[in-house]
Amino acid sequence: MTLVALTDVRELIEGHLPAHFRDKATWRVVAKDLKAAALGADPAEVSIALRMALSLEGVKCQPT
Repeated sequence: MTLVALTDVRELIEGHLPAHFRDKATWRVVAKDLKAAALGADPAEVSIALRMALSLEGVKCQPT
């Protein structure tokens, strides 16, 4: 899955991530940072939290 915009991250979390993953603290941080970015905060925070969460889950991530 290619994530380009905040809506892509939202779709990943809400549409593709099983509930037992969304309940983990790491994914709650991603969701919190995503909401903050949607309200004007630095979207880099979402990127960092997302990469960390994916890494902890063992998912390869290739930033572009």
